[in-house]
Amino acid sequence: MTVTHPTPVHEIPLGIRRKAIAVHEAGHALVAVLLRRDVTEALLHPPDGLSGQTRFADAESAPLDPTVEADRRRVADAIVVLMAGQVAETEYWRRHASLYSPRVNSHRSDAAEILTLKSGLALGPEQDALFTGYCIEKAKKLVLQDAAQAAIQEIAMGLCETMSMLRTELDEIIARHRVKLPK
Repeated sequence: MTVTHPTPVHEIPLGIRRKAIAVHEAGHALVAVLLRRDVTEALLHPPDGLSGQTRFADAESAPLDPTVEADRRRVADAIVVLMAGQVAETEYWRRHASLYSPRVNSHRSDAAEILTLKSGLALGPEQDALFTGYCIEKAKKLVLQDAAQAAIQEIAMGLCETMSMLRTELDEIIARHRVKLPK
């Protein structure tokens, strides 16, 4: 039986909520590595690990030109990385649907960043819908493959245990599970 009403957050054990955040960050980190972004670490913020972050060596500091195809691809990849956290966490909660149906609000900062990135592309409503659909489907294709799910689970477990995982550890896990970019 699936829970159909939203579960109040205080009724979800801390460990379950922490694991959801860890899965979210693992989704970001895995896809960022696959898309050759310069990830330095994934982490959960102390004291409870109920928020997290995927860190990069350097933020994109050069201005992007939306008329340049390479810049548009960089924006699309950045959006796919942001959406990957949402996709991973949604899958986590789907697997726990018989016990919990939370109102997930961990996506707000990702959604705001996505809007900021898309604003520079000057897309009309139809183009925006197509572009967003493309990014979501790419994130799903990367995150929902079996090897990626296994890697995400291992990364999330490590994050729950140590609160931080460096790039070398991420690379080892991704290689061990043979996660690749789908063709």
